[in-house]
Amino acid sequence: MNIKNLIKTLLDIEVNTEDILKLRENPKEYITKEEDAEKLKDLFLLMDLAEKQEVDEDGKY
Repeated sequence: MNIKNLIKTLLDIEVNTEDILKLRENPKEYITKEEDAEKLKDLFLLMDLAEKQEVDEDGKY
């Protein structure tokens, strides 16, 4: 499954890029509805928190 499809499935947001780094940097540029930018920011925050928790639980880094 590609990035566009995953985001559509999880958040019901349509994005017009497969580049997750660009989407993360400027979500408003790649969406059709302004309010969806906040949902994407929350998604990226969740990803960051999950990654941080993994590192903390493993005791590495």
